[in-house]
Amino acid sequence: MKAIEYLSTEEVCQKCKKNQTILKARNELYCKDCFLRLIRGKQRKQMSDEKYKINYKKTTSEKVLLAFSGGVSSLVLLDVLANLIVEQIEAHNGLRGFDLVIVNLNEYEYKSLSARIETILPELLKRYNVDIQVKILSLDSYVNKKNLYAISLDHEFTIFANSIQADTTMMNLLESCANKSSAEDLLSILLDQLLLKVAVEEKCNTVVYAHSMTRIANEIIALTVKGRGSTIHKSISDRKEIYEGKEINIIYPLRDVLFDEIVEYAKLSELQNYIVDSTISKSRVSKNLTIKDLVSNYFTNLNQTGYASTASTVMKIGQKLTSPQSNELKIICKICGSEIYHDPKTWLKTITVNDPAPIATEEEEEYVKMYFSNKDQKHKFDGENIDLCYGCITTLNGTNDFVWPIQPSINLKYDNSTSKIIDEFVLTDNEED
Repeated sequence: MKAIEYLSTEEVCQKCKKNQTILKARNELYCKDCFLRLIRGKQRKQMSDEKYKINYKKTTSEKVLLAFSGGVSSLVLLDVLANLIVEQIEAHNGLRGFDLVIVNLNEYEYKSLSARIETILPELLKRYNVDIQVKILSLDSYVNKKNLYAISLDHEFTIFANSIQADTTMMNLLESCANKSSAEDLLSILLDQLLLKVAVEEKCNTVVYAHSMTRIANEIIALTVKGRGSTIHKSISDRKEIYEGKEINIIYPLRDVLFDEIVEYAKLSELQNYIVDSTISKSRVSKNLTIKDLVSNYFTNLNQTGYASTASTVMKIGQKLTSPQSNELKIICKICGSEIYHDPKTWLKTITVNDPAPIATEEEEEYVKMYFSNKDQKHKFDGENIDLCYGCITTLNGTNDFVWPIQPSINLKYDNSTSKIIDEFVLTDNEED
């Protein structure tokens, strides 16, 4: 059965028993108001902790950081959270359960977005008569030339790193990746680490992602394909992260909502004009798509054929996974920061052929001489040996002297000019309509 079915019936909503039904979701008939209430209720269930509720004894509010990309999911989560704050303020004489900080990683140039976030947020935030802080974060916050290294892999999968001094941008580093999937993988790594850094700086105890149930199922399969199966348990679950000695809660408030339901919420709430998408057309050739694109297409096809519940099944299986158990010494990957439970080089040597076939003819010997006489084919492997997880080795494989920050000391760079523009449009709790 499809996630959403549109109806042209005069039947009344099964929830309120008053309004006319407009759609069928999860085998129940809903009017507009009840469907919106359904989606908002899913978020409130995931954030039912007392620290997000009104407490007259509290002197300060909990600060919640929202990872905002401008896509439909983060847009809907912003609307849901903002409306919750509005309800709290109206019902409790101006008091609110939590403060909201929107953080956007500026990907306008890299992804050729349809609009800049700072152009859509002012009008969007005017819909809510509440104070919401906005931070536009530069990609280059992750680039520190003191921590840049040229990383190489030899035929036995030993990783070498040489410290270099170079003035470059994160966009240049991502564009030098071996393929789109590698760039996408590395971008997700730096996004997670930057958000944790911002959370510490802004004193936010909670970070919320707008991942839907479909997106989480997508992540489970994509992480498996990319060789990051050991991180699935912590990449899809509500959890606590320790960053710079501070404990931060990671929550997915829309984890029980299918992507099609999020899209329908955006339509009914008239949010479509605020959606920001990449204008880069995706190839129709599968080999030119990223891993996430391929998996996303898979779930889209399942929904169109009436198997939307597959996403729920995949997510439930993923939630049963736990941290790998190993007696070996746990080592930290220098790129993604995840724990290495087993030596990936041992595994790679087992499943791959590392030595060339013996030379059998004079013709083959001539070809070998020609190969090594070509200077472009020579590559000397030296430098400091570093530890990388299997997923990062797979991501960097196929590149020589790939440049990337290793355990960078993050220096957050905000676009102050855009923040000023947004602040002019944001209504605070003390301002009137």
